Amino acid sequence: MSKTHVKIHVLAFSGPDGTGKTSCANILSRTLSSRNYSVFRTWVKTTHGIAFLIVKLLEKVNSKHVIRSSSGTFVTNTLAKNTNMWLWIELSGILMKMLIMKINLILRKLVTGKPTIAIADRFLLDTIVHMSISKIFLNWEDPLPHRILILLNHPVFKILRSILLKFSFTIYLDGEVTELIKRNMRAGKADPYWYMALQKYLYRVSVRTLNIHSPHIDTSKKSLTEVCTEVLARLKREGAIKYW
Repeated sequence: MSKTHVKIHVLAFSGPDGTGKTSCANILSRTLSSRNYSVFRTWVKTTHGIAFLIVKLLEKVNSKHVIRSSSGTFVTNTLAKNTNMWLWIELSGILMKMLIMKINLILRKLVTGKPTIAIADRFLLDTIVHMSISKIFLNWEDPLPHRILILLNHPVFKILRSILLKFSFTIYLDGEVTELIKRNMRAGKADPYWYMALQKYLYRVSVRTLNIHSPHIDTSKKSLTEVCTEVLARLKREGAIKYW
């Protein structure tokens, strides 16, 4: 008789916009559901909980308090000038979302009796990168590597790293900037080259600096089927999910 065993709570797809995170998450959700998993979809990035409410309030008071990318994605706000305060506000909302996710996992396992897993098309690696972007936008004076090093050594980022390593297995999807822009343009949400290049750079630096074990897949010249096949192979190779 076949038995399924899960060793992780969250299977996360992370990476720059346009790498196929959502599409991969959808396909893997269906695949694992067909293999006797209880699967639910989620995502974690930035501005959850009180951070979301603050951003909305600032935007209502004066739209200039909030900076968004050309695709409409939140980038930063005037409160982020206070590094400690805004990073801790962001963390509070993320921890609340993680608690809700954990409760959901426990309840699903109790109700279904099946191995339960959350599949995220954005998770804490994406949080780390986009929180870094929110700070970088407000300080262009110091050299970029110096600013990033200071940020990634902040206690908030160390907490996020600890949670990420304890509860998730992260697949780092990447791609050439020009290809990612083409995909985003087809989806009607393209950002400029420099912004996409900054995202790509920060993902690479964050994974290396924080020593995050995250299998890297370049999606530039791969079809969605090829990417998902490679993801399943990586999961099996890493022992994150087993079937026998």
